Amino acid sequence: MPEQLTINWPYLLIAVAMLWFPRQWLRTGARVLKKRHKPDGAMERLAGMGARDPEDKSVQPGREFANFRNYIDLFRALAGSYGLSQFACNAGTEDAELAVFIGQTVILLVAVLIQSVRFDGRLSFFAPIFYFVGMSVGTSGVYTGLFAFALVLAINPVIPTPRMFLTAYSLLLLPFGFVFSAPLDLLTTNIVLMLLPPLWSLLAKRPLVIFTRKPKAARAT
Repeated sequence: MPEQLTINWPYLLIAVAMLWFPRQWLRTGARVLKKRHKPDGAMERLAGMGARDPEDKSVQPGREFANFRNYIDLFRALAGSYGLSQFACNAGTEDAELAVFIGQTVILLVAVLIQSVRFDGRLSFFAPIFYFVGMSVGTSGVYTGLFAFALVLAINPVIPTPRMFLTAYSLLLLPFGFVFSAPLDLLTTNIVLMLLPPLWSLLAKRPLVIFTRKPKAARAT
């Protein structure tokens, strides 16, 4: 360990726990707490309540903002990434700063893998949009993360897929990061890590999907 490097273990462990907590574990609590309800009637299904064009694979902001788990993702990613970047470690030399940066990058890379890649009989790729917004705010600043998100929501009607949505959001972070003087090292790391799920899904020739209430009913790109 380099000299002049202090690790605040409580902050580090809490940050890692928040960042690495798999979203699918939230379903366990939801099953326990959720009241049983009668399934939709045949007439409701026939009427297509909540139906959408099967050819429309774009991100639906109304549905995403109505999903409570997305807010949990947002705040745990924000708290975890902010704690990791601001409180977990203190560096007094350039070597120590480099070690801290490498450690932060590895932790965030593992977090992105846990949140966006699953293997349940087959390899699946997910677009944790709200998690990435929280991570961007925590590492690159409130204004950088939220202004980029607001702009990508504004142009969302012309964005056809979750893959393109994440790509657009990642790239928009760069100009806003410069405008609001975000730390260049963490900003660059954040952008690269957010571009990984779209790239992985493209290389694997698998769709990048968004989270739905039913694991088997995710929408594809």
